[in-house]
Amino acid sequence: MWLILGAWYCKGPVRQPGADITYENGTGKARTIQLPDGSSVIMSIHTVIRISKQFNQSGRELDLDGEALFTVDGDTGKAFIVHTRNLQIEVLGGKTRFRVDAFVKNAGEETDLLEGKLKVIKSYHSDTDNEPETIASGEMVMINRDIDLMEKEKMDSTELTTLKARW
Repeated sequence: MWLILGAWYCKGPVRQPGADITYENGTGKARTIQLPDGSSVIMSIHTVIRISKQFNQSGRELDLDGEALFTVDGDTGKAFIVHTRNLQIEVLGGKTRFRVDAFVKNAGEETDLLEGKLKVIKSYHSDTDNEPETIASGEMVMINRDIDLMEKEKMDSTELTTLKARW
């Protein structure tokens, strides 16, 4: 059992064993992909996204190792959920634009919301806090698993402007 848990910890969450479709960006520049539901994703370098072939049939869930900007229509009747090593991020309806920085090799992760509404929860059981955070445009959630801390903050205007200009 420890071997299986160790593999999950090193590689990150893969809910569907042998995920059917993998998008990778090993190039020196951002890569844009369109998911089967029409959602747009701009992947930073060294980013990997895994989805099943059934993506958009019963649900819209994916695994992320890296950094990406998502533009999602949340009004399809099917939840859109991003799984990282430490977080589960769910779109709460309407057009939503958000950035996730969640490399498996890093202890910390961050979700920045540019437009829409998200629910963010820890993907692991915590002895200190397992309550979800709901964030609105201009807010962010940061997590550090090593110290078991998750914080919600408002982005300052400079941070928000820089983020929007970058993506």
